[in-house]
Amino acid sequence: MSVSSSLCKLALAAPFLFSALVTQANAAGMVPETTLLVVDESTHSGVMNVKNTDNGPALLYTTIIDLPDDTGIKLDVTQPVVRVEPGQQQQLRFIMQNTQPLTVEHLKRVTFEGIPPKNTDKNMKIGFNMRQDLPVLIRPKNLPVVTDAWKLLTWSGSGQNIKVKNPSAYVVRLAQNVTFLPSNTAGKLQKTYILPGQTLDVSVAKGIAGDKSVRFYPASRYGINVPDFTAPLGQ
Repeated sequence: MSVSSSLCKLALAAPFLFSALVTQANAAGMVPETTLLVVDESTHSGVMNVKNTDNGPALLYTTIIDLPDDTGIKLDVTQPVVRVEPGQQQQLRFIMQNTQPLTVEHLKRVTFEGIPPKNTDKNMKIGFNMRQDLPVLIRPKNLPVVTDAWKLLTWSGSGQNIKVKNPSAYVVRLAQNVTFLPSNTAGKLQKTYILPGQTLDVSVAKGIAGDKSVRFYPASRYGINVPDFTAPLGQ
């Protein structure tokens, strides 16, 4: 695997896993059991277990984040704030509300953050507490599971007018960096996911001409690295 490929995959994986906040000394924070929360329409719910890996108790704050381009489905957590003892695991239940049957997948994000009790020890040093930031995949009950939906994307264009379309019913996550072949011209997407039916522009530093394919770096269902994929580039 090339160095550039490894860097692209690392850049892809990092936003899906976690972000750090400076809040507490020698703390690892709240750790979810998986890197993806799945909510099924068949049960209108999803479950995530989160463990307090700190040496002391903490309040677990769970926040659901709506993406600006995917709204209309309401998702609630039954215990947005709950005390979790050190080394203990808390099960959180997420409830979905929708007025019409789902026909495509939807995407949200959820964060888990542990807030420790106020410490009066003036000698305590400031350290790191981890806030976990995960994707939430909402699945229609009648939609078959597809684990490689990135193969369904269609790429087209020439010059500096290049687009990628997701004609499928599946959310596709991928790195923002792409490469057009055989010229090896670099391109960049606006974001790290493409919703069902969505079309994104691909920005390039220079126009392409004569390229026949595009190489990109998809993410698996749970954000695990998978081999890069090359798709045909239509005109």
